[in-house]
Amino acid sequence: MLASIVLPLCVPVFLYIIVNLLLPDKTPRHGIYATPGGKWYSLKWLFIYCMLKLRHRQMTKQNKLCYKPGDADHKSAGFGIRSHNTGAEMELFTDLTDKPHDNNSVYLYGINPVDGTWIGVRIAKRQNGVREVWFFLRLPGLNYDLLLPQHPDTMVPDVNSNGFEGAGLKIEVTEPMNTWNIIYEGNCRLASRRCSTDQEGDNPDQKGDGKLVYVSCSLKWRATTPYVNFDTDISLRLMAQNIAKEKWTREFFDNMKRLHQTHYEQFGEMAGSVNISGHPEQHVTARGVRDRSFGPRMWDQFYSYCLLFAQFQDGTSLHAGSFCIPNIFSHLNSGFFINKQGVIVKTVSSTLSLPDLMPETTPPKTFTFDMKMENGATYSFTVDMESSVVLIPDDKLDIKIHETKAAFTMNGIPGHGIGEWLTRPR
Repeated sequence: MLASIVLPLCVPVFLYIIVNLLLPDKTPRHGIYATPGGKWYSLKWLFIYCMLKLRHRQMTKQNKLCYKPGDADHKSAGFGIRSHNTGAEMELFTDLTDKPHDNNSVYLYGINPVDGTWIGVRIAKRQNGVREVWFFLRLPGLNYDLLLPQHPDTMVPDVNSNGFEGAGLKIEVTEPMNTWNIIYEGNCRLASRRCSTDQEGDNPDQKGDGKLVYVSCSLKWRATTPYVNFDTDISLRLMAQNIAKEKWTREFFDNMKRLHQTHYEQFGEMAGSVNISGHPEQHVTARGVRDRSFGPRMWDQFYSYCLLFAQFQDGTSLHAGSFCIPNIFSHLNSGFFINKQGVIVKTVSSTLSLPDLMPETTPPKTFTFDMKMENGATYSFTVDMESSVVLIPDDKLDIKIHETKAAFTMNGIPGHGIGEWLTRPR
């Protein structure tokens, strides 16, 4: 009786083991990008999913902080465990650890599809008073982009401030997870607008050959959605897929812990005034996203990435990403959307594929992808890249970041946003 029950169960297990012992390792696409499937993939996925589920349950049950900033337990955060008890604690955390590649950054962008306004700002705190500073501004009625004088370089040395400040730009929280102020006072360079299809050098003014003008900008950003914490709010099914498709080694798991960073995002809108010398004051409004990251950030570890943000006419906000960081994740996908009721819907699978999007070093002009969500729905997206601003995050590396304004459709619903691309020579 027992044998008649056990034997049918043992046969598929035995066959699974035999097949996987004989199955060769799956070859990465272009020699870099891991893909689902291959030897032991389903077993690896199940194991990781169960472990992530247990970690997430532990966080929910204990409801407590897992590490204190600067402690060795920092590496315990992530993969279902949050880094701080509350959103306010994350917002107010602006410190750096003593690690040489530590990063603490805030980024915001906003677009007004009606009048063409486009604003992008970022400050990343680095060791020894160094800041990475992004600032670009496009206004209606002005046929140029306003860029920092040193553009496309973003590195600013010797900043004597503990907050997010540098090169005339200041970004400060006024109410955690609700409002931030953006202030810029200083010179900007008038630069000809750059199409997403331009090759480097087609618009020399983007490299800093334009006229300098004084700009005074004061904006207030206000949240319109809840925040999404990538330590806890990304689909465990998708994260298990990201881990299972990689080749497992001791170094791989060590790097996952050592190089983990906390990251969260929130959609919102900004409004305020911009004064440019020789021009009348302009009142601007725009919608977009704010993100925060803290933890190690080494630009030389990145091979490529594509990061998409969009807001649609039905009130939906979208994040979709695909990242290649070969020492950790050679092909990591992320995704979610927030509907107009403020409900976060997680992505469980995505066809956003870096080897298909960027087989070379130029971001695509137009592309499509699909995302399947936890609620069972599948969404199809079309993205048309428009004009771009190119930045250099580290002047010692041959890496470029393309901030590109884009038009989106989601199951036929129009929207607008940006595509952010990291490229480097192959």
